[in-house]
Amino acid sequence: QDAKKGVIFESFPPVLHLQLKRFEYDLQRDAMVKINDRHEFPMEIDLEEFLSEDTDRTNPHKYLLHGVLVHSGDSHEGHYFVLFKPEKDGKWFKFDDDHVIPVIDKEVFEDNYGGEYPNENTITIRSAARNHERFTNAYMLVYIRESNVDEILSPVVSEDIPEHLQKRLKQERAIEDQWRKEMEERHLYLIVKIVTAEKFKVHQGFDLANFDDRQYPLSEVFTYKILKADTYGSFKEHVSRSFNIPTKQVRFWVFVNRQNKTVRPDAPISDSLTNISMEEIHAKMTSRQNEMKLYMEVADIPLSDLTWFPANHIMVFIKYFDPDKQAFEGLGHLYVQKFGNVGDITRFLREKKNFSPDTPLKIYEEVKPNMIVEMKLKSTFQQSEIQDGDIICFQKALTEKEIQEHTTSGRYWDIPHFYESLTLRIVVLFKPKLKDRDPKPEFEIVLNKKWTYDQVAGAVGTHLNTDPLKLRFTTAHSTSGTPKNVIKRTTNQTLSEMLQTAYLSPPAHVLFYEMLKISIVELETKKFIKVYWLGNTVKDEEVIELGFPKDAVVNDIIDEISKHEKVTSSSPNSRIRLFDVHHNKIQKEYTGSEPIERIQEHTTLYAEEIPQDEIHADQNDRTIQVYHFTKDPIRVHGIPFKFVIKNGETLADTKVRLRHRLGMNEKDFSKVKIAIVPGASYAKPEYLEDDDIILSEKKLSNEECLGLDHVDKTGRAGRVGGVEKAIFIRG
Repeated sequence: QDAKKGVIFESFPPVLHLQLKRFEYDLQRDAMVKINDRHEFPMEIDLEEFLSEDTDRTNPHKYLLHGVLVHSGDSHEGHYFVLFKPEKDGKWFKFDDDHVIPVIDKEVFEDNYGGEYPNENTITIRSAARNHERFTNAYMLVYIRESNVDEILSPVVSEDIPEHLQKRLKQERAIEDQWRKEMEERHLYLIVKIVTAEKFKVHQGFDLANFDDRQYPLSEVFTYKILKADTYGSFKEHVSRSFNIPTKQVRFWVFVNRQNKTVRPDAPISDSLTNISMEEIHAKMTSRQNEMKLYMEVADIPLSDLTWFPANHIMVFIKYFDPDKQAFEGLGHLYVQKFGNVGDITRFLREKKNFSPDTPLKIYEEVKPNMIVEMKLKSTFQQSEIQDGDIICFQKALTEKEIQEHTTSGRYWDIPHFYESLTLRIVVLFKPKLKDRDPKPEFEIVLNKKWTYDQVAGAVGTHLNTDPLKLRFTTAHSTSGTPKNVIKRTTNQTLSEMLQTAYLSPPAHVLFYEMLKISIVELETKKFIKVYWLGNTVKDEEVIELGFPKDAVVNDIIDEISKHEKVTSSSPNSRIRLFDVHHNKIQKEYTGSEPIERIQEHTTLYAEEIPQDEIHADQNDRTIQVYHFTKDPIRVHGIPFKFVIKNGETLADTKVRLRHRLGMNEKDFSKVKIAIVPGASYAKPEYLEDDDIILSEKKLSNEECLGLDHVDKTGRAGRVGGVEKAIFIRG
């Protein structure tokens, strides 16, 4: 009797989502595929004819299209966007990531029907026609019942929005408004950075502070955002109040960029400019800078009733170098007279550090980073070309014994060499290489460009409180910033060469790090082998990871496997076979004498106990490779293995041995088709369906294999040589 199959709907919802089934499982390909065929969809649909006779038809079942969900690409990668009409009689809009733009009807309908592009009927070459197939098409439609449109698309009121979203939206709007306000008012403000004696005291670098050279640690100077229209008087009063210092005891010096690329205080801002705007002072004294940099001079005692600061003197800055601490100490500023001798300040310098009056000193001028000049004590400051803002450095004059002690300890013993070391300092950002699998912190460390691998590892190990020998570093790709090459501990490269970014502008000083479970010495001197051990059946397996000296041979691997706790042998005289698998076929069976260095890093290795029927096979028996596929011999999967074709044995008996070797029950094995697969990839397999066949009589060649045609249910195809298809969602 003929039967009719169908669906009768009892009702339809106010909002109807129609899935267009653009994706389906292809049995031939054993994969999901996308259907790009043309499918037209209307603006209006009437669903009355699909309703049950008993359905309430008081309200019409006419629906209007208001949403189209679109996919562009294939089943493995693509991009999604939505076309939506938010108002009853309004326009269509395209919502594509963070872009929302109006579109015309053609972009909603014709462009998303699928099929081929218009006017492609003139193309006769099949492959060329395929290239013009539309890969962008609708996969879901959203219809709203016409009688419910006003209700569904009613204006959104605050009560409709969840409280947490309202709060977040309010915060985002506040941030956006603040940013917009700052952008609009940016021209009204001036950024002022202030260096104090306290900031100078701890500065470890050139000049008085590092304002913007990110190759070195930036100084934490005081920063103010002021109105350009503010007068110098009001600015000075505001800053003085914030430091709790009387205004009369404060004087500001303007930093300028000198021609030798140093940044030094150049001239004080006169109190006669009290009523002048900061904008005018900036334009007059530092017009080439976007921001204003100032040194705040503070007087402790007055020179007279009305005078706190001297005139007609040169203000210089003093740095003391301590070779024991390998550090500078900023001792503030000092007034000198241009005709005074350099030696006149030695008493002041000794007193500053509580040295005895007869302590010999070495005095230098920091002219610029690569020019540190020893000063002559009998020369005048004018003869030494000293001017406001110059920096004078001093240290104790060391004995030969003290110099030798510092040198032996790896310390810089004098000011010129310490300055040279400062030019080699570099801020390196360390990022965890395996952030997703093992979250670790990012951090910055000041290192030396000439350091070796072990010195870098020592500094990072101290920071992370871990053994430096259990750290491994990887360079960063210069464009993508992703991990690039592992750095060997045995490298002769300096840190600067490891970074490989000297040619970039600005330079990117990034290294990735890993925290290892074993010593990097062991890791680099040994070769680590991962082997899958097969048990009594092909489906039973254990992962065994072993490490060997790099001069070991394959027999050493086999010997270690035989002793491993996961390995149980059937007899003391059992033999183990090691073979590598590529694309789910045995590529090579090792003899045992091969050096392990020849085994490629990503080789998939299997080991198994050689079956007794293979060991005791007679001269008329034949050992053949068996592998798995689905429908087509090139669609391989599973674990291949060696199998004995016994002389004179029927296919029925061979199947029994195969089933036991596979560890399959009779029901599952009944779905397996056995075939002889020729060596040529294009040749068709010969399926064996007669259980009375004597397989040994087939006279198989060395290139032919036994193929098992069945669906892969193990999910292991990607590991043993099959290529896993990654799914990418673009945008």
